[in-house]
Amino acid sequence: MIRSRIAIGCALVALAAAPLAAQELSPEGQKAMEAYTKLMATNEHHEFLANFAGDWRVTNTAWMQPGAPPMASESAAHGEIVLGGRFLVLQHDGVMFGQPFEGIQIVGYDNMQKKYVSFWIDNTGTGFYLTSGTREAGSSAIRDAGAWPDPGTGGITNVRAVTTLVSPDEFTYELFMVGADGSEFKSLENRAVRAR
Repeated sequence: MIRSRIAIGCALVALAAAPLAAQELSPEGQKAMEAYTKLMATNEHHEFLANFAGDWRVTNTAWMQPGAPPMASESAAHGEIVLGGRFLVLQHDGVMFGQPFEGIQIVGYDNMQKKYVSFWIDNTGTGFYLTSGTREAGSSAIRDAGAWPDPGTGGITNVRAVTTLVSPDEFTYELFMVGADGSEFKSLENRAVRAR
C-alpha cells in the first residue's frame, strides 16, 4: 500500500515536472498515473454538490430521544465549493441549547469508493463524525450512514442521514439514530432556505 502510494506520488511529480518525464515512465507507472488521473476527475456527482453553495437560513428541529418534545433553533450556513470543484464545505453558525454553535461539514464524492463521503466537526465536542452513501441516478437525495461516537454511552451509535435538494433554493437534512435492533428515530431535521 505504501509502495503504491509512493509510486503514484513519484508519477505525479514526473507529470508536473515535464511532459518528457511522463513519457519515460514504465508501463506500470504509466498505468498507475492513468488510474490516478481518472480518479481525480470531477463528474456529475461533484456538480450536484455545487447546488449547496451559497448562503442559507436554517431552521433546526432536534429530538433528544423518542417521544421527547422537539427543540427548535435558527442558524445560518455558508456553502463553498473548493479544490477545483471536488468538495463542498458548509460552515454552520447559530445557537444550540442557548449556547453559540459552530459546525463544519465537508462533503465530497469519492470516485474510488463510488460514494458520497461527509465529514462533520463542531464546537460541542472533540469527535469526528463520518458518513458515506449514495444518490440514485436522477435523484435529488443523498442517503448515507455511519457509526458515530456516542458521548452519552461512551460507545458507538449507528446513524442514517438523508440530504434532499428540494429545489435550487431549499434543502433538508434528516438524521436518524439507529438502535441495535434496527429500530430508529429521527433526532434532527434541518430545513435550509437560500438567503436573499
